[in-house]
This record gives sequence, structure tokens and C-alpha cells, in this order.
Amino acid sequence: MVCPHCTSMYVKKDGLKKNKSTTNQKFKCNSCSKSFSMPYESFVPDEFPSVKPGEILSVKSDKMMRIHCLTDIHVGANEFDIKKFKQAVAVIKKDRHAKWFGNGDLLELIPPGYKAISSRGQNIPPDEQYLSFIKLVEPIKDKCLFIRGGNHDFLRSYTILDFDVCKTLAAEMNVPYFQYPGYTSINIDGHIWNMVSGHGKSGAKNGDLELDKMASVYSDGDVFVLGHNHQLYAKPVDSIRIVDGEEELKRRWYVRGGSFLRYANYARYSMYPIVRTGWVTMEFNKGGIKCWEN
Repeated sequence: MVCPHCTSMYVKKDGLKKNKSTTNQKFKCNSCSKSFSMPYESFVPDEFPSVKPGEILSVKSDKMMRIHCLTDIHVGANEFDIKKFKQAVAVIKKDRHAKWFGNGDLLELIPPGYKAISSRGQNIPPDEQYLSFIKLVEPIKDKCLFIRGGNHDFLRSYTILDFDVCKTLAAEMNVPYFQYPGYTSINIDGHIWNMVSGHGKSGAKNGDLELDKMASVYSDGDVFVLGHNHQLYAKPVDSIRIVDGEEELKRRWYVRGGSFLRYANYARYSMYPIVRTGWVTMEFNKGGIKCWEN
């Protein structure tokens, strides 16, 4: 919910106002202290599109699908690489086979008074980050498969405000909200590929360790995708299986989705490894899967 007076997202419910014919939800803005209301029916939709734990999101195409993982975008951060992000948007916009998903840490989101880190790390406040993200992805909004939250946006907003900013983003874009890791079933002219995606939690230097963990839990995956640590790579992982009594190679893919955050001051302070900005594209055809870094 955005305040119509000052566009702040720091608003709270302030009771219901009922009359004979309508019911209005009242709100009060914590930023400008002004109040406003809107019809209760328009505030509460019939259903929020979301992928619940254990559910499988299904998508299909007759020919091919190129899915772009846009993760760890950090809109609003001082080091946000807006040039690289606009490049990704342009690539997706002009490709009729392209789809994308937002894989968490879409916003920098440092709340006021946040003890863990100074707000000096962002150049615009969280409400403007939200609006900026909506504006940046407007040209490709109709190609979005789903939105997921990360530790910056979902975890901070949910922990501090009991408000899931990424669920609100997904609802505003009218796309499914994928809070937890899980399967996306991709049907290409009758052939099914399974993509497993999640934001990630581990900051380990070896990004494969968390992907190994994901592959052991979601054993039917063909592609495993994580963000969070800002590493950028896509690599095949082969194993041997038995088909009709004979050995056959099975190829799966490990993907760390990169980021759009240039080398930040916190990374310099801790001397973290330098990683380049970018994203990963996964192409699903009836005959196979290809993945590459951008």
C-alpha cells in the first residue's frame, strides 16, 4: 500500500469505516501522518497469486523458452549497476521467446534506524526503490514468470514491519509469488524440464555446496538456480544413470545467478572476492537445455 499524499510505503491500517452501502479500509501514513481510505473490496482481492510450499508452477511453450534469472538486483543501492540491468531488460524485451523471474534482493531496502547496517548504503529510500523497480521492469512486466523475495527485501520488511514487500510487488505485477524454493515445470511441446529455484542463504566461497544441498532435496531437477552470494556461473553437472539396462549420461545444470551490484563498500571492507555484474539465461528446447552467463 502506497500513501497517495507522499508515496511512502510506511502505512498502517487504521480501522474500518462502514455505512449503509459500502465499507472502507482506513489507513494512516507513518511518514506524513495523513490519513486516507479506500473501498474494502478493492483493497482485498479475491486471491493473491502465489506458489504455496509443495506446489509446482507450470509453464509451457510450443517451441522454446529462454528464461532469464534476474537476481540480487539491489535497486536503490549506491552500487546498483543500472546500465547492466537496463541491458538485461532490453535483451528480454526484444526476444519473443524470453521470460524472466525476479529471484530475490530486488531492492536494497535498508529501513530507517536499521541497526545491522547504515542507510548510507542506499541513495533512495525504500518506497522509492519499490516504485523504481516497477518502472524499470514495466517494458517486460508481461514476460515475468514469478517474483521471489530475498534477505534484503522479504526478510527485512517481514521481520521489521510484518509486511512482505515482495508479495506486494508480485500482486501489483499480477504474477505468482514464490516465497520458498521449489519446482517450476517447463513444458516444451510435450517434453517436461524441471527447474528448481530459490534465493539462497549461504555465503560460502564454494557456491556448489548449496546447489548440492538443493539437488539432494529436489532430486527431480534438471536445472538448479540460486542467487544471494552474487557469484555468476552456469555449468553442466553430469551423472550416470541406467536406461533400458544400459548406462546413459544425465546432464543437469548448476546456476548461480549473479547480481547487479558493483563491488560494494561492505565487500571491500571484508575483502570479499570481486565478482562481475550480470545474469544467467537458461534456454529450454525439446531436445535439451543450454545455459550461459551475460
